[in-house]
Amino acid sequence: MFRIFILLSTLFLLPVSSVSSSNFNYGSGFAAQSALAEKSLINAMEKVDDRIYAAGEHGIIIYSDDLGDTWIQAESVPYTSTITDLSCPTKKSCWVVGHDAVILHSNDYGKTWVKQYEDIDWDAPLLSIHMFDEKDGIALGAFALSLRTSDGGKSWGYLFVDDDEFQPHLNFAYADSQMWRKSAMNEAYAVGELGKYYLSDDRGMSWMAVETGYEGSYWAGIKVDEGQSLLLGMSGNLTLINDYGTEDIIPSDKITTLACYESGIFAGECKTLAFERLFIGSKNSLTNAIILDDGRIAISGNGGSISVVDLFRKKNIETCVRSDRLSNTSIVYLGSDEFLLAGENGFRKHSMTECYENFTSEDSTSQDSYFTIDLG
Repeated sequence: MFRIFILLSTLFLLPVSSVSSSNFNYGSGFAAQSALAEKSLINAMEKVDDRIYAAGEHGIIIYSDDLGDTWIQAESVPYTSTITDLSCPTKKSCWVVGHDAVILHSNDYGKTWVKQYEDIDWDAPLLSIHMFDEKDGIALGAFALSLRTSDGGKSWGYLFVDDDEFQPHLNFAYADSQMWRKSAMNEAYAVGELGKYYLSDDRGMSWMAVETGYEGSYWAGIKVDEGQSLLLGMSGNLTLINDYGTEDIIPSDKITTLACYESGIFAGECKTLAFERLFIGSKNSLTNAIILDDGRIAISGNGGSISVVDLFRKKNIETCVRSDRLSNTSIVYLGSDEFLLAGENGFRKHSMTECYENFTSEDSTSQDSYFTIDLG
């Protein structure tokens, strides 16, 4: 089972009303216009300044300037299939990827979109895109499909990431969201099937493939600190990865591996990586993660799960399994204790405090569940 099937399987859970009041633009090749677009399956969401972009099935791309209370649909999207991911280096300039290895771009704040790349003969989706800025970016997908641009998407060339004969799906690409770090300018990371983890020190030109020892798929990842990433897996499994320098003392209880660049300008250079297995307390697959203002990590998941990981202060993981049990594909932090979730049936607001109170209150009729895992 991999990400394509998870995304497609939820299509059949949508209410008929989500598509019944639409102008499907039959034969035009353009996305349906619908007053109910925000109720459709949303596969990706990203907050840029005060705007939230979101995209999903039927080529639907929408955006909100009031923290998700109201949504505006893009006026012109030349695509009618499923969008899987998006990346917006600025509020004005955004990219999305989807099935048929398509890449779309908007340079007018999401109003209109143009098709930059498509390979209908490939018959498989691009699953993730990360744009470092308005020029450099990478797009990854099924069967190890890998593309890169250095001219803002005017041209996309094939990229070598993994020579594994099984051609594992590359599910997610990310970089360091803390742009004040010097290393953030050039670092890139990716995760995929077979427990694979990939890293690059030159904006995706050269890649190091790492065997983590995890047997499942990773759906997403996030850099949480210098030399440290958290990988999101199946059934509530997390992997914390630490990159140790030559003079660092590695704790004796850590699982370690030595990985080396096979080619490119870093050929022969190696890194010592250590892995720590974590568990959120509930067997829900994990889909997306964000860094909060205080350094904690908030994670969305299938079956209504939301987790908050505190690696530095409380050193615990708090998980809420919402009573709606709707699968969440992405999460945005709205401030204080409020999150915006997207996925099955569109959007919903979430509070970890409210979930905890519902779970502990003897008067509540909510079916919310709450777990706390001590990382110590």
